[in-house]
Amino acid sequence: MYWEVANVEAKDGFEIVLSVTPEDMPPDWDETEEQRAETLRKIDQGVWVYFIARVEACKDGIALGTSYLGGCCYDSVHQFVKESDYYEDMVHEAIEEARARINRFKEAS
Repeated sequence: MYWEVANVEAKDGFEIVLSVTPEDMPPDWDETEEQRAETLRKIDQGVWVYFIARVEACKDGIALGTSYLGGCCYDSVHQFVKESDYYEDMVHEAIEEARARINRFKEAS
């Protein structure tokens, strides 16, 4: 699976890296057949991007926390980052996992 880095930012002492890869599972939203066909058409024509998102919380280039979300369908990845509550939830989850891992390392020392 190839991941393309789509966004990098600093937050709470971590480098937050958003990577995306094309989603290969068909959309399963509760739509009519006509709506589903229109959704697939827009994805196929590139009007919408349909992807799996991976957010990593890193220190010194090492991913310490990760969060995944499939079935993301937006006008752009930028829209996902700026307008989606999902992205912020993923960042929070990755940071919490990273902090827990760091604490386990400290306790093991």
